[in-house]
Amino acid sequence: MTDYFERFEFKYAVQSERREALRDRLLTHMEYDPFCDVHPEKMYSVHSIYLDTSRYLFYFEKLDSIKVRKKLRVRVYEQSEANKTVFLEIKRKINNNVLKERVRVPFEELQSLMSSEEIHPTDRERPRSRLALDHFTFLTRRLALEPKILISYEREAFHGIDSSDVRITFDMNIRSFPTSTFEYLKRPVETRNVSGRFFIMEVKFHGALPAWVNRIISDFGFHLQSYSKYCEGLDVWMATDRMARSAS
Repeated sequence: MTDYFERFEFKYAVQSERREALRDRLLTHMEYDPFCDVHPEKMYSVHSIYLDTSRYLFYFEKLDSIKVRKKLRVRVYEQSEANKTVFLEIKRKINNNVLKERVRVPFEELQSLMSSEEIHPTDRERPRSRLALDHFTFLTRRLALEPKILISYEREAFHGIDSSDVRITFDMNIRSFPTSTFEYLKRPVETRNVSGRFFIMEVKFHGALPAWVNRIISDFGFHLQSYSKYCEGLDVWMATDRMARSAS
């Protein structure tokens, strides 16, 4: 699994009832990625806990539309797998250009992120893994980052048949739960829905976007949007808390 990559990412909020027609159109140029193909329902779960400072630096950088920003998260693709290993990910964004580093570590070593203890990647022979881990631990400790919220969703993912540099994902049933622990990566919790009647389509690519992708986007009337699962996930809880305080 790639430890580092750079690519462009475009996001679109799409009404759920358009998913089937959009999928049929994409499958004329794409196929399901291998992670979807092994599941009968052709999708898999994603669970991430996002880290931030006590003053929510990353949250406000997004709200203020800071052009160069980053976020750190701990991710698993199936909750049962969290008992074994998890991914530490740094995602840096410059406009629509995304640079991503990640490394796999044992779950039981996560608590060492908040201390000066050493953490070991599961693949110690890959220099990129060690470098990604060093970057993640440095930022976590330097900024005193802490877990803030769990974001979960189901993902349907496709890659181009002739354009292997193109990947398109549908992220559905996006939901969140505030947390100060990593334990909810391993077990279900009562989340709140974030995405409503929409799913998020992400178009991820290197170099130039193929003409057929632009044609589909144009035919469906999609418009490029700025969307943060982290910010939206926090907002549904903050709004409720504000309403509760005003009512009391």
